[in-house]
Amino acid sequence: MMMTKTSKRSKRNLPAAMWALSLLFVGLLAVLPAAGEQADSSSPARRGMLLAGGFDQFNGPTATAEFYSFKTKTFSCKFLGGVNSATGACNNTLAQARFYASVAPLPGGGALIAGGNGVGTTCLNSAEIYNSSTGKFTATGSMTDAHCFAHTTTVLQNGEVLITGGEDETGNLVNTADMYNPSSGKFDCSGLGGADPTTGYCQSTLTDARFHDTATLLEDGRVLIAGGFDGSIVNTAELFDPGTGTFTATSGTMTDSRENHTAALMVTGPRAGDVLIAGGLDADGNVLQTAELYSPTAGNFTATTSMTHARYLHTATQLDPTYVKGRGRHAGNILITGGEDGTGTVLATAEMYDPVALTFTQVGAMTTARALHTAVLITSGPKKGLVLIAGGIDNNGKTLNTAELFNPKTGKFTAIGSMQVGRSSQDGTALP
Repeated sequence: MMMTKTSKRSKRNLPAAMWALSLLFVGLLAVLPAAGEQADSSSPARRGMLLAGGFDQFNGPTATAEFYSFKTKTFSCKFLGGVNSATGACNNTLAQARFYASVAPLPGGGALIAGGNGVGTTCLNSAEIYNSSTGKFTATGSMTDAHCFAHTTTVLQNGEVLITGGEDETGNLVNTADMYNPSSGKFDCSGLGGADPTTGYCQSTLTDARFHDTATLLEDGRVLIAGGFDGSIVNTAELFDPGTGTFTATSGTMTDSRENHTAALMVTGPRAGDVLIAGGLDADGNVLQTAELYSPTAGNFTATTSMTHARYLHTATQLDPTYVKGRGRHAGNILITGGEDGTGTVLATAEMYDPVALTFTQVGAMTTARALHTAVLITSGPKKGLVLIAGGIDNNGKTLNTAELFNPKTGKFTAIGSMQVGRSSQDGTALP
């Protein structure tokens, strides 16, 4: 396992209060399908967003969970065993309290929840499965290495889940990778060059240790892993090829060094299949307004127009035109929301990247300023095509339980019902 300087250098790039909140109030979420469930009238309601774990500011790492239904448009415990009358939380909880874990939807429904920090900030290599049919969590096999937080999680085209980098139990950054096979229900190294007989880790590793980087599934099945921190904030990137199970540095580097940036695959326009990389912090600690495009065909990065605001700790959500009835005026665009700017202000502003014009344009502001929040495209139900934006922290450092919807046809945000527990998160995963 490769180790570099501890990630404390990376943390000082965040304002002290912001870092404390980003470390302490992280929850997990995934968009879940109804596949494999009973074919009854309630099944469509199980399509939605699962929020599980995180840090309870009063009680430490939490095992609580809740669910947002795309059908009923509400947060509830309906598919998590109902409400516990004593605690007010849902009855069904994680097998292990954890925060800063990774989450990934699984084929046929459910989600994988892996790693993170437990009670006493214990670094975890354990994992568990959420079963969307039963609404319960059960422990599954462990990863070969602990990935505490700031690692990446990618669902490959064959349904396997790739987990890379992050920080380990010693506080050092790692270049290790793990793979979860949903067919066997186990982590194994068969798709990563086999297990190292000495260390037990998978033999295929990143070309560099990375922390606060991004991982994007490309149309050809490869994964672009870009930027992050390896002792300094880097402009390097690499590709994982599931055919060979290996990681290879890209032929070119990014136009800017970046961490805490966003990366989104473009699905329309003349550069469909390219990846939009936007914002973040650079090696000098500046909050970036710049953006760039990675071309898998050319294998290079090129600058595109800048965002309307410099931001990091923001979100980027692809508005797939498949889900926009009547192909609304923002169909196919990428929605950028919130984050924090260079003055330490948490933003309510939002903007769109147009993949045809290759430009950013400001849209209406969110109802609440948010950073470290989550934005997920709703893929079924009466609000299909809208974006659900939930949680995060505000300008007072308060963890938010509020949520809102963005309508791509009108370009407006509307407040909706609140979550049961305030949570912040940088992760969101949607199924097609």
